[in-house]
Amino acid sequence: RINDKEALELAGTADADTVDARGLSEAISGTEPRYSFFRHVRSVEGETKRDIVFIYTCPPGSKVKERMVYATMKRWACKAASEAGGFEVAKRLEASSPEEITAEMIEEEFQPKQEVKQGFSKPKRPGRR
Repeated sequence: RINDKEALELAGTADADTVDARGLSEAISGTEPRYSFFRHVRSVEGETKRDIVFIYTCPPGSKVKERMVYATMKRWACKAASEAGGFEVAKRLEASSPEEITAEMIEEEFQPKQEVKQGFSKPKRPGRR
């Protein structure tokens, strides 16, 4: 979180090691903007992957100054935390409230995107006069 002096400080939860994707929304503050890092464990072709997800939440009821400071510093906070922690952020998510962050949303981010190709449709011939 960002304190009163606009310095970034680590505010962990007591049960940070046991929070899974389903309980993530309860672990994030619903009254103040927050930056959160979540280790998403998934299996890809029999191999276990542990990806770091950066989550920025900004509830609409938070103070205007807080919203502006958090929105301005989110890129820097992500970069500073990944450099200090020695990890790479795989995905970045934004939500207006913690309730929007669901296990399905996180899982969907890691699914390959299916591109739907549409053929070229000829424009209709102009009408006769």
